[in-house]
Amino acid sequence: MNYRHDANQYLASAGEKLNTQKVQDLKYAALELRMAMEAITYDRAIAYKDEFPPEEFQTWQPRKVMRVLLDIDPIADKDSTISFGLEEEYGVQAPVMTSLGTEKVLNMNTLSKHYDALGSYLHIQSMKQVREGKKLNTDKMRTRLKDITVFLKAVLSSPVFNSTMGSFATIKCLECNKPVRKRIPHDKETLGAECFECHSTYTLSLQENGQVEWKPHHRQVLCGNPDCDEEALVWEHEEKIGRFWTCPGCKGTNEFAAGVLFIPFKEDKISES
Repeated sequence: MNYRHDANQYLASAGEKLNTQKVQDLKYAALELRMAMEAITYDRAIAYKDEFPPEEFQTWQPRKVMRVLLDIDPIADKDSTISFGLEEEYGVQAPVMTSLGTEKVLNMNTLSKHYDALGSYLHIQSMKQVREGKKLNTDKMRTRLKDITVFLKAVLSSPVFNSTMGSFATIKCLECNKPVRKRIPHDKETLGAECFECHSTYTLSLQENGQVEWKPHHRQVLCGNPDCDEEALVWEHEEKIGRFWTCPGCKGTNEFAAGVLFIPFKEDKISES
């Protein structure tokens, strides 16, 4: 599905509804603009598909999707300009840079300001609003819809879009051997990572030499049999009630369980003199 193409169609349809000058068409314009904002946000999420948690693909609310993106990349909703040039000195910006263009992004602030407001235009006035004599200000509504249209046109006309460049660290998961890839923000020295395949987790630490250290979240657990000294490697995500493993030494079963320990009451006896 081409969300960006769909967003352009929704935006064009909204423009047609606004141009009719009919008050009843305003709510249809609001619906088209709302759908355009959804499509643009989903298009942005697809650009991060290799970093996007699989379970989050079920999320449809644009603000929630944007929160996931910002957790992945703190500058995911920021405008950016892509330029290139020939370095004269390694690591130093070239004296002459050529711009490929600037990307305008539908950011969290705009989503928070307008998305829910557009939704409110799709409903009739509440009984409370009617009782209080509040009427829908169609002039204000039209102005807002036009402002949103102008902003979304700028977003969709960006000569470059969905740029997701960054620094990454990658390893093969120590549990399932699948690749785990994590974006490394410039302002963080430690952060967490999860394997989307088996859900094993890690802590990443940026070292002074620029390398990244991956610390797996697992530990050695001693067999519950008091007569056995075998240990098993257990990942943090496996420590759940009902999960178990078979001890290779005594062949017994070790299962994680919740329990209550009862300690009988002992009455203190005072010795009589």
